[in-house]
Amino acid sequence: MKRYAFIYNPAARGNKAHAKFELLSSYVEQLPGSKIYYSESKEHITELVEQISENFDVVVACGGDGTVREVASKLIKQDKTLGVIPLGTGNDLCKTLKIPTDLRQAFKLLLKGNNIAMDVGRCNDFIFLNSLGFGFDGLTNLYAYKMDWLPSILRYLIAALRANRRLNSFTLKIKKGERMVEKKLIMATFANGRVEGGSFWIAPEASVQDGKLNLVTVRSISRWLVPLLLPLFLIKKGYLIPHVTSRKLREATLIFDSKICIHADGEIINSSSNKFDISLSPNKLEVICGL
Repeated sequence: MKRYAFIYNPAARGNKAHAKFELLSSYVEQLPGSKIYYSESKEHITELVEQISENFDVVVACGGDGTVREVASKLIKQDKTLGVIPLGTGNDLCKTLKIPTDLRQAFKLLLKGNNIAMDVGRCNDFIFLNSLGFGFDGLTNLYAYKMDWLPSILRYLIAALRANRRLNSFTLKIKKGERMVEKKLIMATFANGRVEGGSFWIAPEASVQDGKLNLVTVRSISRWLVPLLLPLFLIKKGYLIPHVTSRKLREATLIFDSKICIHADGEIINSSSNKFDISLSPNKLEVICGL
């Protein structure tokens, strides 16, 4: 019988994840040899995984996309399987992996779901599982992080409108092999998964198993147009916007002309660099999901 270690993040969903802790505990008690570990911080999550993973077959991230990324960052170096109980605000990766947000259904899938080997993105010295965003969506996530009392879709919509007020275009050089392209943009996002911000389908055709990242870019656009165009991403029609382009690639180097706001799986990344080397490692992480 498999042994499950549950890494529980009480800070998930703006410290509201505790409302489901009692129910989660009752499910875990039914699994012999399994245990819940209570994390105290983001750094503590990775410490826990390092300390306990040898004693378990599956390490389950109980939290949002940030918690999943922290757990995965250690598991990719070990022969262990990742499980996910979504307790966050957006739970974006779960939409691609077809992991239900209902706790009872997610637990059932954990025990009976399929194991797949998913691709993992890397940028400089950190990984990302769902998406890596520069510019507009980086700034949106920064504002959304400060409004954790709001429901997911409302939180990110308001955050996007706030980001639009501060939005500045930037010059980006994209190097692919020996070719260098320069563009004036407001956003550049590498999507491994399909959804950002809870409901925005940034790359509806993306796959975590195709060995490619979807690079979605948005050219400079009038501020007053942004609120009118955002709903198209909610209905998977972002490609209808002339300013939006999407292409698949395995790796690229980005060079920005100024400091840029960055997020990885919804977590803000602080970096003083203006150069980022992005790559994809195919079939790097084994995860239990509904695919």
